Amino acid sequence: MSTAKPPSKKAKTGTASCASLVLKRLLKSRGKSIRQAAAQINQESGKPLSKSALWQIINQDDWPRSTPRRALESQIIDYLIDIGVAKEHAIGAFVLDSESVDDSADKIYNEIPEAEMLTQAAKRHFKLFVDPFKDDVQNADDVFLSTEQRYIRESMFIAAKHGGFIAIVGESGAGKSTLRRDLIDRIDRENQPITIIQPRIIDKGKLSAGGICDAIINDISSEKPRRELEAKARQIERLLSGSSNAGNSHVLMIEEAHDLSIKILKYLKRFWELDNGFKRLLSIVLVGQLELKSKLDERQNWDAREMIRRCEVAELLPLNGDLEAYVALKFKRINVDPVSVLADDAYVAIRERLTLRKQNSKQTVSMLYPLIVNNLITKAMNLAAEVGAPFVTGEIIKEV
Repeated sequence: MSTAKPPSKKAKTGTASCASLVLKRLLKSRGKSIRQAAAQINQESGKPLSKSALWQIINQDDWPRSTPRRALESQIIDYLIDIGVAKEHAIGAFVLDSESVDDSADKIYNEIPEAEMLTQAAKRHFKLFVDPFKDDVQNADDVFLSTEQRYIRESMFIAAKHGGFIAIVGESGAGKSTLRRDLIDRIDRENQPITIIQPRIIDKGKLSAGGICDAIINDISSEKPRRELEAKARQIERLLSGSSNAGNSHVLMIEEAHDLSIKILKYLKRFWELDNGFKRLLSIVLVGQLELKSKLDERQNWDAREMIRRCEVAELLPLNGDLEAYVALKFKRINVDPVSVLADDAYVAIRERLTLRKQNSKQTVSMLYPLIVNNLITKAMNLAAEVGAPFVTGEIIKEV
């Protein structure tokens, strides 16, 4: 893989704290993109101005030397007037826009970046052969583990091995499925005598007690499940006891557990209470989004309090202070130093960009979760390649 030489601090400094030109706001007010505007402005050579050149003008106040600035300004003013901008406003398009100055902590963004593939152009631009965020977890070494995530990872393993009952909750993209896969891989890698039981029904909202019984029977034996629920219950107790006597542990692992009904959550306590002397026959690991945390709040579901009081809840929090370490791991796995891609101010901009305001509230919430960070940086890399910027700067992050 190619590793670019780290640029100097001066070269890597972005302009996240600088204002863009009023021109940027005027184009947006008329629904015009930088690409559309650039196509209507000719250089002295007769060729249209490139999108990257116009982007540099708007965001850096950096004008091409191949064409006199006055000639470009004249064409831009004419274009603005043509698309409906008043002449007096068009003439003032080339001053810094005070409304675009970054207010740091006061600036809140309210949109989550959508998923986007890293383009071939972006790979060539940054001299990458592999997308750092595609299929980015291939083995245990690729799993990013902060101090908190290490604790949750170990808690999942201990619960699976010793009859625990735990729920892992987190926002979409927080890394819940990665930790679930890591647990399965660890059990296999360490040859742990733990049998993993996973109900395969797609709609977990339709999972029933009978369905859980069938999953247990099918995953720990070759027997055919009995037809009656009473018979199934006796069958699983016999099978689990026999397997336990042989030195095995068993863990019922349910993903998308936020879709489980309260009725099934209550039943889970009864499965968990199956025992053979002092040894529990079945551990339970639930994995779900934040709705599961609400379902496991006895103030909201008092009738499920017996189950709730026995279930440990561990929440995956945003990366926050671990952002730089996380990004470093993603690039390290493809043998690239992130300083060859991201400017110093990019991380500040990422944190600001992924700080959202709660609806109808002044409170803010961090969305610095792995998948969302991946999507944002990917889109920013694509944009940087498109406009010809050498690094992903804070200004580019804000443009995404």
